Amino acid sequence: MRSMPLEDHAAEREALLRDTFGMTRSQLKAVRSMVNAFKTPITYTAASDSDIVGEPFIETMANFLAVHHALHEEPLNKKPFEYIYKQCLIAQGFEANLNSTPGLHPYDVIGAGTRWSLKTEAAKGISSNQVKIEKLMEARWIRDCTTPEACCDALKLRLPRHLSGYDRIMVLRAFIGADGLRYVLEEVPIKTLTACIELATPEMFSKNKKSPSFGADFYLPNHDARAFRILFDSSVEKVRLWYARDFCIHHGTWAMSAPKSPVPDDHTNASCVGSES
Repeated sequence: MRSMPLEDHAAEREALLRDTFGMTRSQLKAVRSMVNAFKTPITYTAASDSDIVGEPFIETMANFLAVHHALHEEPLNKKPFEYIYKQCLIAQGFEANLNSTPGLHPYDVIGAGTRWSLKTEAAKGISSNQVKIEKLMEARWIRDCTTPEACCDALKLRLPRHLSGYDRIMVLRAFIGADGLRYVLEEVPIKTLTACIELATPEMFSKNKKSPSFGADFYLPNHDARAFRILFDSSVEKVRLWYARDFCIHHGTWAMSAPKSPVPDDHTNASCVGSES
């Protein structure tokens, strides 16, 4: 487990100080919030077998998480995660870009020769055992899936077509505790997902008393534990995916203490940086 290194770069500090002259009090307050955030220790660990998360990637993510929590108390959500993931790939030495035509292609970032679908999860009751993707895809066609047979046909026709629009799925999960936050980066393996979908049968689809929507459980060969569940949520016309964490690919973890309260709007404190000589 590594922590953000604390180093003393005098020239950079002096240059930063010079850059603050001429700033307004509110701008200085924002700068101080970010400085305080960077002083908050973040410990991080890259999975030893990750093929994408190395030291530059994981440290860049830690820096961006610090900046995010200088301005927000809530966990990182999908849109900023897309930008940050792109920057992490670049830091790792890859070319990377955001998807410029999201309406035409379902991937979010293209980089390292891969089209990435990026998700975030930060529910209050987040499970330690299940990685939940609340919107795998939009699906107006769910309204026509009124029988197990129709569900199975739609799944085998539409899901592989959608999944072919990207190569890998990454989920950044945020666990909120009394003493801080923990982010975990997990990958849902697409090959396993598509292989299981091809073997789906109508008998796998059913409803229960608590839900009017059809769902199906999928198991891997020689495993008694459920690998994942697909739910056709008719209330919002979306396909949801709940994937067992034990069958995911782990890539990295970042842990930080609870975000500090914003810097008080104090005239003396807010102006002290600009008044130094």
